[in-house]
Amino acid sequence: MDFKTLFPDGLPTFVANMSEAASNSTKRSFPLESLGPLLGSQFNPLLKLLMVFHNTAGSRFGLDTTVILSIFGFIWAANKIWRQLWSTVYGLVQTYFTASISISNNDEMFLHMIKWLASQPSLVNSRSLSAETFSPNMWEESEENISMIMGRIAADGSGINLNFSNQESKSPPRFTPALGLHGFWFRSRYFRLHRKQESLYDDGNASGTPQFRDKEKLVISCFGRSPEPIKWLLAHAKEQYYADHHAKTIVKRPSPQNMRRFGGRHTWFQVANRPVRPMSTVVLDEKQKVQVLTDMNEYLHPATPRWYANRGIPLRRGYLFHGPPGTGKTSLSFALAGVFGLDIHVISLLDPSLTEEDLSALFSSLPRRCVVLLEDIDTAGLARAEDETKSGEEKKQQRGKRSGGKDEAKSKDDWSVSELARELRKQSDTTEKKGISLSGLLNAIDGVASHEGRVLIMTTNKPESLDDALIRPGRVDLQVGFTNATRQQAVELFVRMYEAETTGTASAPNTKATVPSSTPPVTSNTGTTTTTTEQKDDLSDVSTEVDDLDTSSEVPAATAVQSKLSQIEDASNESPLSRDELVKVAGEFGAQIPDDMSISPAEIQGFLLKRKKSPRRAAAEVGAWAEALVELKRSKSKVLSVQ
Repeated sequence: MDFKTLFPDGLPTFVANMSEAASNSTKRSFPLESLGPLLGSQFNPLLKLLMVFHNTAGSRFGLDTTVILSIFGFIWAANKIWRQLWSTVYGLVQTYFTASISISNNDEMFLHMIKWLASQPSLVNSRSLSAETFSPNMWEESEENISMIMGRIAADGSGINLNFSNQESKSPPRFTPALGLHGFWFRSRYFRLHRKQESLYDDGNASGTPQFRDKEKLVISCFGRSPEPIKWLLAHAKEQYYADHHAKTIVKRPSPQNMRRFGGRHTWFQVANRPVRPMSTVVLDEKQKVQVLTDMNEYLHPATPRWYANRGIPLRRGYLFHGPPGTGKTSLSFALAGVFGLDIHVISLLDPSLTEEDLSALFSSLPRRCVVLLEDIDTAGLARAEDETKSGEEKKQQRGKRSGGKDEAKSKDDWSVSELARELRKQSDTTEKKGISLSGLLNAIDGVASHEGRVLIMTTNKPESLDDALIRPGRVDLQVGFTNATRQQAVELFVRMYEAETTGTASAPNTKATVPSSTPPVTSNTGTTTTTTEQKDDLSDVSTEVDDLDTSSEVPAATAVQSKLSQIEDASNESPLSRDELVKVAGEFGAQIPDDMSISPAEIQGFLLKRKKSPRRAAAEVGAWAEALVELKRSKSKVLSVQ
């Protein structure tokens, strides 16, 4: 190639010399083959390939290999220059003309943003995605997405059964943007998302095994000098994440021990997301309900923190729910959390991996307003150190009395092998004993560095066994006593169980007014608290007969519930009760409950659930069931003859 002809008077002398040398090389071929033995082409595959290319391009096609190599060199140089130029310009724009916000996976905002990104079509339909298993809970599952197999129960075709073995295969995965750079539009503004991951070395302080831990980070950027558009985006993602929070109660528990030490959102993890439970479903005296609601509402008022601070009072509130098992202590805790729209943080003091340091860290990482639930605190074995020492000495004295004082006179040299092994086992159990002491719990509840603003609820079956320091005023501000079901409460349970079946009758609008001594429903200030009883009852009807259903046929839930279930005829189902009939049958039911309050509300509810379609049968069989249950408790047996 003659560069001098192409660019006359525009190139330096050495470029012109290069053009002349190139033209001379085309006139006489350079003996490149003679350099083969010197360069060792027979041992160098790359050089051998170059020789083949030179012979093919020069001899057969008449192409100048120097021109081809020059073109490739020019392209390579232009690519390097372009990359360097682009990197410089991009760095300048990124530094001076863009704003960015980073989100670590240790923060809950990471979950908010990931859920929002998974719902954006422009990102879900991109070419670079990350798939993860997503299984909705029972309350998030829609009937249209349920796929089940129906088959006959009996050989004669009476009844059908449901099989959900293929449900997981029908559950689609959730797709999120993969690691790397992504772009998307939000409110007519372009955003850049950089999802990256880095490995951090973990020395294994808790587990004892050093390992590498992956840490993700989201970097969201936009053009401009202000990060306000990104803040709007994050606020929108958080709002969408909690869109249905007013109708759900989130239950959280402490994370595993190897995750708690990382802090942040790793301290707690969500275990359930349940619908809000109305206060009307809690079996408790109406005055006690109003007392708890009023006290808790006053404590959570926005003006309360200032009032407490002006008087030097710590902003804490504690409740003690005590009573026999199955009387509704935990149910009231869930209902209170639903009414005020708070999350429940459940802590088990019997967890062997939970130390006092972990308990303090758990209380320190609580949100501004929440409910902390300590269930069955009487079984946690909380006692003072001197009490444990006294109990140990008393046991030794009792053993000495039983043995006639021989153990006291026996020296350590006279011990047998079995006695020595038993004593060593006791000492090892004492040294290895871990858990929460009473002082550790008290410091976490109302210590100097304890968390403020939370609502602490403790439940117990034996309030007499609790230490006085644990239930003193300031730690327990209000005690609520629960008892077994009275006859009036049994009537309320019966009406609540079967009134959903009569909502379609003409007297349905007057249901609330005609229920005898029914507790008025308490709704939250964030929205409705209506449960999905009717939706769950739709699927319960599938236990009846079907005449024209193919055996083991797979059908979607929408058609199964809407079309097939409309043809179901079950002789065991009773005709619907009117409002007056329901009240009358409920009175007959409550009259057969013992008036000594020996049956808990949970036991009555379990009895009614076995007959949820047959109110008349429940009223007819409750007498024999109650007598059998009372006799069972009197004899301390575990086998119930009538259920």
